[in-house]
Amino acid sequence: MGRRVVLAVFGCLLIAAFVTPATAQQQPRGPVVTPNIQVTSDILPGRIHTEPQMLVHPTDPNVLVIAEVDFNRSACGIHVSLDRGRTWAKAPAEAMPPGYKACTRPNFGSFFAAKFGIDGTLYLAGTAGLNASSSGPNDPYVARTKDLGRTWQYSIIKKSEERDFPKADGTSTRDFERFGYIRLAVHPTDPSRVYVGYRRQGAFQPVAQASERSVVSVSTDGGATFSLPTDVLETSYALTDVKGSDQPAMAVAEDGTIYAFTKERPPLSTAPGVTQAALPLPPGPANACRAASANPAAQPWVPTPVPSSIPTVGQPGAGSRLFMSKSTDNGKTWKANTIDTSGVICGPCLTTPEAAIDAKTGDLYVVFEQSDSPPPNPRDDRNIWFMKSTDGGNVWSKRVQLNDDIDPNRKPNYDQMFPGISVAPNGRIDVAWWDFRTDALYNPAGNGNTTRRDQTCFDIFYTSSSDAGTSWAKNSRISDRTMNQNEGYSMNLSSDLRGPIGVASTNEEAFIAWNDSRNGTVELPTEDAYFAKVIHEEPGLESKSEPAIKASSVLLGLTIGLVLAGLAVATVAGNSGRRGST
Repeated sequence: MGRRVVLAVFGCLLIAAFVTPATAQQQPRGPVVTPNIQVTSDILPGRIHTEPQMLVHPTDPNVLVIAEVDFNRSACGIHVSLDRGRTWAKAPAEAMPPGYKACTRPNFGSFFAAKFGIDGTLYLAGTAGLNASSSGPNDPYVARTKDLGRTWQYSIIKKSEERDFPKADGTSTRDFERFGYIRLAVHPTDPSRVYVGYRRQGAFQPVAQASERSVVSVSTDGGATFSLPTDVLETSYALTDVKGSDQPAMAVAEDGTIYAFTKERPPLSTAPGVTQAALPLPPGPANACRAASANPAAQPWVPTPVPSSIPTVGQPGAGSRLFMSKSTDNGKTWKANTIDTSGVICGPCLTTPEAAIDAKTGDLYVVFEQSDSPPPNPRDDRNIWFMKSTDGGNVWSKRVQLNDDIDPNRKPNYDQMFPGISVAPNGRIDVAWWDFRTDALYNPAGNGNTTRRDQTCFDIFYTSSSDAGTSWAKNSRISDRTMNQNEGYSMNLSSDLRGPIGVASTNEEAFIAWNDSRNGTVELPTEDAYFAKVIHEEPGLESKSEPAIKASSVLLGLTIGLVLAGLAVATVAGNSGRRGST
């Protein structure tokens, strides 16, 4: 009988193990990309909604904001969602400074910026002009709203004035100021501190005749007033060394340290036999676009670091260093150093960087678009690169390539451009960019006889890292319809209104915004703001870090098993008693 009891108990314990719910926790799966939503709703033919900024409210993740520029009217405004991006509505008031006719000016790169403060104040930074011309003086400003765009307040950072600008040969020229390439940052815990960065250049001088400089202004009263712009490079690099620089993409640590990442602008080439290439004419009718496949499941892959390559001294291509400037006294003084030199193989190989910081660890991240193709065909095969520092910018990792369409048999390969970056509270890094890999007719033979001008069709692609940039998920396609560069304005070579993709993060989702040309034609280009989200974990679900079998479920299973064991023992005992009485 004893053996039977032991066997019964053992069997019931096995039953308990099997009846214990093992599916209470969903197993990890790849991210889900939602269908695209058109955010802007006007139907004006030839409309230009460009450079949308993606924001999440700091205290309510259900509230999302997309700030964008209506370029036809030179008007800036926001669109608000109260249901995590399912529906959108335009805010009632536009952010146009009183007395001005333009809230932003035409620029390649970032000509507009927006951020939330920790207290829920929304800031927009732009350049106010008396007209919408692409030249002439303008005044940098910041608009702020505490009621999601119902009302706005304005601060003019600086009135444009005539001043001396340094030239590449060490002399100077006099011109009025013009500001562009705008970036914005806010302190992660102090709502009184706001930071705005610009590229300051001559208003009327030809490009590169007057040195462009990276400057930052700081507010310590929540954006009501700002300090005069401070050059973030001049105390570390002589003006004759850095001929020009672009926007300072900023990240701010909890201790108030400001990090500004700046691309060097190369001077006009003076090497014998080398001339400055003119912008090519727009291509003809659009190529056909390859139908992109569905998103593959996200599978980690470890990018291969690419060592920096520096040209021989004296060869064409000086310029395009990547600088980091650092201020520990609220922007009064700056110390700058070079963190990457791989872009100096050609003058225009590196474009403007974007930066972010992990609020918990303090790790610094920078992403940028760069080609490794030297003269005579620079800027072929542009890729998205990532670097990080874990010690406040003193030491940087080797750059790694984030786009995974690597094909050594294609020369040049497809271009990827202008990444945006965001870091979720749990440390996940989200990066999205413009990507031409869905163009079926671009360089099909891989023979090297094509250039940027021959690419036509593109999409938005995305990746993420949950281990501080050590490995990255397989690239996912975000746009659900391939776009044609000649049917819009962002990638169109005749307008070139490119800027970084808008990215904002929560622990569960990554939100993506971009300007989309799917509603345009070659004859009448059109651009709208579009939105999608990448779902890593449904809001409200249990954390993936929890065990698949919960303790409460184990106890429930054991209880059921013991009850069944007791019944089995009773049955055995009863049968034994009946046998003994016969």
